[in-house]
Amino acid sequence: MKTMKTGIKNLKRSILIKSFLLRFTIFAAGWFVLVGGQQISDIGFVILFLTLTTVISIYSVPPGQWNISLPGVLRFFLYFLITALRGGWDVARRVFFRKVPIDPDFITIEHDSDPRKTLILSWIISLLPGTASCVIREETIVVHVLDKKLPVTREIQVLKNRISEIFVKRPSILKE
Repeated sequence: MKTMKTGIKNLKRSILIKSFLLRFTIFAAGWFVLVGGQQISDIGFVILFLTLTTVISIYSVPPGQWNISLPGVLRFFLYFLITALRGGWDVARRVFFRKVPIDPDFITIEHDSDPRKTLILSWIISLLPGTASCVIREETIVVHVLDKKLPVTREIQVLKNRISEIFVKRPSILKE
């Protein structure tokens, strides 16, 4: 079974510092928005908390591990919203209108070797109309479909392409 490596020992020091500062700034901005600029008197505790949160985030997801494309994320977000609405509408139709055709089946689809993409794919498959991902295997995902006549395989391929657009290949940031 493949696992994601999260070590930071081989990263360049400058990359770690830049990543720390960027993440700290993002977390601080998030905190500031959440509290609406109030509670500035607790700044010592807040700085300690933000520092610990930033260090944990760097150990959990080291710099360079999740290289994402902002345009890819924005396109995926729109696709995600539309897909979630379609999936919700499908569930509502099946609950309130009992005459919706049901011809259940299990299909097996291949997934990417990248565990990040596989995880996101398995989560989002369940938002597609009439589907639920059931089992993730070494190279495949078993998907339950409520109507095998639906174009689920084609929709999952579109979903896989959308997920691939999120992640970008960047040069290595490891020490040489």
